[in-house]
Amino acid sequence: MISTQRWRSPDAPFLFSDTRLRFSQLGLNTEEFSGRRFRTDFTIGVPADFYAAAYGEAVILLDAAYSSAILPGSHIDIYVNGSIASTVPITSSGGGFLRHLPINITMRHFRPGVNTIAIEAILETESDKVCAPGATGSDSPQFALFDTSEFHMPDFARIGQLPNLAATAGTGAPYNRSTQPVPLFMDRIDANTLSAAATFLGRLAAGAGHPVAVETVASPALIGNRSAIFIGSLSQMPQMVFTQMNISEASRNTWGPDTAAQAEGVDTQATYNEWRDKLKGGLFSNQISVLEGWLKQNFDITLSSLRFAPRSEASFMPSSESSLLVAQASSPDGTGTWTVVAAPSGKDLHESMQALSGQANWEQLAGRIATYQGGTKTVQTVPVNSFKFIPTQAGSFSNYRLIAANWLSTNILSYAVLLAVLVVILGLATATMLSNLGRRQ
Repeated sequence: MISTQRWRSPDAPFLFSDTRLRFSQLGLNTEEFSGRRFRTDFTIGVPADFYAAAYGEAVILLDAAYSSAILPGSHIDIYVNGSIASTVPITSSGGGFLRHLPINITMRHFRPGVNTIAIEAILETESDKVCAPGATGSDSPQFALFDTSEFHMPDFARIGQLPNLAATAGTGAPYNRSTQPVPLFMDRIDANTLSAAATFLGRLAAGAGHPVAVETVASPALIGNRSAIFIGSLSQMPQMVFTQMNISEASRNTWGPDTAAQAEGVDTQATYNEWRDKLKGGLFSNQISVLEGWLKQNFDITLSSLRFAPRSEASFMPSSESSLLVAQASSPDGTGTWTVVAAPSGKDLHESMQALSGQANWEQLAGRIATYQGGTKTVQTVPVNSFKFIPTQAGSFSNYRLIAANWLSTNILSYAVLLAVLVVILGLATATMLSNLGRRQ
């Protein structure tokens, strides 16, 4: 189980492989509902080495009933972590009983750690359409959800990925498995930095289920290639942090509110030139965007997936609106994991880390870099273009097959080329076999 008692009960069951759970085991009871919108949810947990974002489906086997007052056009929606994952329309009138109705959920919506799955029924009736003055709602149940419904999680690939801030936020990986104290570097020992470090380590402990042992180091040279955590102002971070995290060196001196620009106002000529450069070739860029949207909508294909080699990671420059940065990358020799928590100043570090630690913001951490914008109270993420696999368990054919399925589903061109090669090999083998059969003259 993953302890979720700080914000909801019961605790989320931890699923590592093929598992079926009844709703009664997930904390849901049979409910009858007489209103228009019914919503309930439950939580499940997946490990840090979850690798199934491009293939496979979980299934909800739904037991429910709706009365004859429910009109066609009503529907039942499934949400995973706030994103809609599936919709079941109600197309018949006269009421109905759903017995283990399978609702497929693509596993791209799941992330390491706790996942919230919500079931929402949007119910339409004739009385709702008429909405007569003085009319009151019906007290008779119009929808029922039974606790005999089940959630089925299939087998999924398990292999670690680096960087992966979602795994760090969800389960404290990879620091949750460290057998030695994790080096912790802080640029200065003051109230703001200590508060931010305590908050960050507290969130890691909550995800890991136990405190993460750390040892403070006075010099980055003492860290070597071990997994480590860096907390402080970005301007005081060691040079090797910028190199490993692929963060622009210029941000050391330029990150922060642009007070000069705010005082002077907007430079009209500079803004004009910026927009002119931005719109050069705009027609061609717009056509590419339309094509990419069409491929995504109809075939679930993005242009980023139509390449053999992953794109190189671009140097990152935090925007002036960002007040906190969380980044992750490998250590210099690739054997460890470095995580950086930085801000323009100590005050920003303390205040933004406290805001980021809220459950709604914390669970949005993902990719290789995440920034928190204090003005809008939002989290922005930078996806990973190239990641490193980290074995987390003994190898098996079943796991390798699932890993290959997910990788090939992500790299479509590689899959197409491999399929073409296999077809050619099959054709040559068939031609060779047939040439040796039959009567010779």
